[in-house]
Amino acid sequence: MAPTEETGNSSVIATMNRTCLLDEQFLTKMIPPILIIIFILAASFNSLALWIFCSHMKKKTPIDILMLNLCIGDLLFTLTYPLIIIYRSNNNYWIFGNFVCKLQIFMMYSSVLASVFFLTCISNYRCYMIIKPIHTQIRITKKCTIVICVLIWTLAGLFAFPSFFKMNVFELNGKIQCLSVNQPNIEEDLLSVTIAFFILCFGIPFISLLVSTLLIQRKLTNLTLTAHSEKNRHAVRMMMVILCIFVICFLPLNVTRLTASIVGVKSCKNFKQIGVVYYCCVLALYANNVLDPFVYFYAGTKYRSKLINAIKGVAFCHKLPIAASSTKSNIESKV
Repeated sequence: MAPTEETGNSSVIATMNRTCLLDEQFLTKMIPPILIIIFILAASFNSLALWIFCSHMKKKTPIDILMLNLCIGDLLFTLTYPLIIIYRSNNNYWIFGNFVCKLQIFMMYSSVLASVFFLTCISNYRCYMIIKPIHTQIRITKKCTIVICVLIWTLAGLFAFPSFFKMNVFELNGKIQCLSVNQPNIEEDLLSVTIAFFILCFGIPFISLLVSTLLIQRKLTNLTLTAHSEKNRHAVRMMMVILCIFVICFLPLNVTRLTASIVGVKSCKNFKQIGVVYYCCVLALYANNVLDPFVYFYAGTKYRSKLINAIKGVAFCHKLPIAASSTKSNIESKV
């Protein structure tokens, strides 16, 4: 059946043409409270990081530029959370129209892809910096890093761009829906697209991350105990954090999506079971924006020192009124 068009709000509503559907009613209770907590943490952590990058780090190194772009990508992804919270709280009823649905999906895809690529570049840069520090400083300049960032954003946008045309709102049980595994025509080119995404947007970056981690460990193992500086120890911790992000946030979602595309809706029981697991993995993906600021802490000594100084400054400002009030009370008691 062909899609029908609503002239009232200029949106295309795809017609449901399959019988195997996942009951997503459980999402109205599961997603809003969890996502509200993730949103508060992600918005707070990344806003603080962006403030430090922009206000306290005037002269940025290549890795600072990479982290700044990663922070921007995380904030863009975080901005999509309120619409998801409203959508799920509103009993899975999408009230924002077809264009906003398309834009929402595009922002989610492009932001996640940008995060994957920037995390990969940060890990590779840190690995290269430890193995060949002199070559890194000569070859990887600020201009080179800016070009890499532009290429990453362009690549992420190109990968996510087809979703803007592919995805539409659709009507199910009298409700307009978006962001659903019940999307009509979900089987069209699903397997080939999913395999391509799995290889290019997860497989290659993940293998690159593993290789960088092994190279760093090998390099540090060959160094003497006196050569193990604090900087190198932080580099190892940073690699572990990025590896955990990939394993917790990206791996389950990609494996589940690949499994769902292989199973398809032909096995309805398996499709429904995988659909529930898929949404749990999506929640893990949302948590990525909370974990990325830990990468900033271990990736750059400048950011780490600025963050510690900012926290100490805030704590000192809070102590001043207390000290002043205690001094005043002591004077009054003496009087």
